[in-house]
Amino acid sequence: MMAVLKSTRCFYQLMFMSNFKYLRRCTTTTHRSTIFALSSGLSQSAIAVIRISGPNSLDVIRRMTRIKKDNIIPRKALLCRIVDPKNEEMLDNGLLLWFPQPHSFTGEDSVELHVHGGVAVVTSVINALHKLPGFRLAEAGEFTKRAYLAGKLDATEVEGLADLLRAETETQRRQAIRQATGELAGLYNVWRTQILTCMAHLEAFVDFGEDQDIGDEVLNSLKTSVHNLKTEVDGHLNDNRRGERLRSGVKVAIIGEPNAGKSSLINILGRRNVAIVSPYAGTTRDVLEISLDIGGFPVVICDTAGLRHSVDPVENEGLRRAKEAAATADLVIIVMDASRGPESLWQWPSKDLVRHECERLNLQFNPENNYMVLLNKLDLVSSSATTINFRPDLSAISCKTEKGLAEFLVNLEGKLAQLCANPLEEAPLITSSRQRHHVQLASQHLETFLDIVQHQGDLALAGEYLRRSAKTIRFHNISWQDRHGRNA
Repeated sequence: MMAVLKSTRCFYQLMFMSNFKYLRRCTTTTHRSTIFALSSGLSQSAIAVIRISGPNSLDVIRRMTRIKKDNIIPRKALLCRIVDPKNEEMLDNGLLLWFPQPHSFTGEDSVELHVHGGVAVVTSVINALHKLPGFRLAEAGEFTKRAYLAGKLDATEVEGLADLLRAETETQRRQAIRQATGELAGLYNVWRTQILTCMAHLEAFVDFGEDQDIGDEVLNSLKTSVHNLKTEVDGHLNDNRRGERLRSGVKVAIIGEPNAGKSSLINILGRRNVAIVSPYAGTTRDVLEISLDIGGFPVVICDTAGLRHSVDPVENEGLRRAKEAAATADLVIIVMDASRGPESLWQWPSKDLVRHECERLNLQFNPENNYMVLLNKLDLVSSSATTINFRPDLSAISCKTEKGLAEFLVNLEGKLAQLCANPLEEAPLITSSRQRHHVQLASQHLETFLDIVQHQGDLALAGEYLRRSAKTIRFHNISWQDRHGRNA
């Protein structure tokens, strides 16, 4: 067993040195240009923030402020006059913040200027920065790129930061903030550490198994550890893409026959006239989309053409697009005219009712898809029908009077909660196809390892697949390890 521990310790030392060299190479890389950009919004505001990063950042303090270097305290805001570096004309009174390397967002020397947000003020400061030698305007995302290269952020944190900037709903913000602060990277780092431990034990078994009398119990324990890890990884993959759906928005298609109330429904949900409503069949011929925030969940709702038989080639194209929207949607809402009955139909099990309506509309039914049935025109139904006990997947409203709308929205929010992740209660989930691709590869390598060991194959070859799995799942987590302590 001492041989196992010795091999493990040596392996970790080698891995630590490799990571240290990578981090050192990234953080000592000199970018010849110093970049700057307006970090706050382009619109007129009370305060604008201009960020500068690069080896010549100190030139901003020396040539554009009246502050002596000895008076500058890192990360402390100082009030100063900001002047033109050529003629020393005063441009504004503002705040200066100095972030010496490596303790900055980019890992480089950085300066922030907080100036008044008027267009003329911001333009004059930007023009003044252009006059400094070695300075240039930053490209889109270049500050984050330098932070990534310096090991300040890993790939998952960069994606989380981008999602945080794009977040439009509360649940999107919660998911993005967890990823941007390293929770997803932390999960992957734990898995990688476990794989590296298994690699060390395998190498000890191969190298010292006979000399040190290491029994098969070490190999059996190793197989159990890898099997348990693969089960956890596969559970992470088997998330029904809820994290990705929350990130990009749930696509909801409204389907039904002509004049069932599909356009009226999307107008009510959007609280504006998105689609034309008329008593004539075939008014909607194209797919109309609107993005909404429903219960904190991002939703893209599609209004489609009424499904019926038509000889009009233009309307037939709309029908084709409607069916395509239904086939690719995360949730299909089938709108039915409740006034046409029969009322006995509403008592059917939801799946049977959906299948019946899909067959009637010549729409392909997929039992794996998510459906909701919405009965419209409740105001035209007899009073006895309004007492029907509607289920969560069967709602009834009147788009004219908005009766039953609140109950329908509650049912819809419940459906969206099932389709999306809950950032407050669940472990970090996959949010991009890039992440899913790497985790799938890691799982495949673990499966190959187990297959080789199970059939008593070459253990050296099996160890190669463990190495590939660890490399695949690494996700450039050096910065995460540096902040939270190196366990590997």
